[in-house]
Amino acid sequence: MNLKLFGCIAMGVFVVHLGVFMILGHLRPKPPKPLEPNFKVRSQTVVDRETGETTVYREITVSTRLGTPSATPRAEKFLAEPPISQAVTTTKPAK
Repeated sequence: MNLKLFGCIAMGVFVVHLGVFMILGHLRPKPPKPLEPNFKVRSQTVVDRETGETTVYREITVSTRLGTPSATPRAEKFLAEPPISQAVTTTKPAK
């Protein structure tokens, strides 16, 4: 086999691989969709007609999703009873 032919084949394979790697390097996945805000802010201004006093009511709501409802354990399982020494007993006073 001719040495020049072998060099041309090797250089061609190198250039093709280089081109493929450059094309794959420029491909990027789509950016993730931005998350919805987990908070809401509302305010309401009320003016008293008699006194003219202005009152502002503000409400801030924050929601947190920790997991799917079926995967989270129920809270009743983790409630502990207080020790007997701290337990509250109710007795009726004697008449």
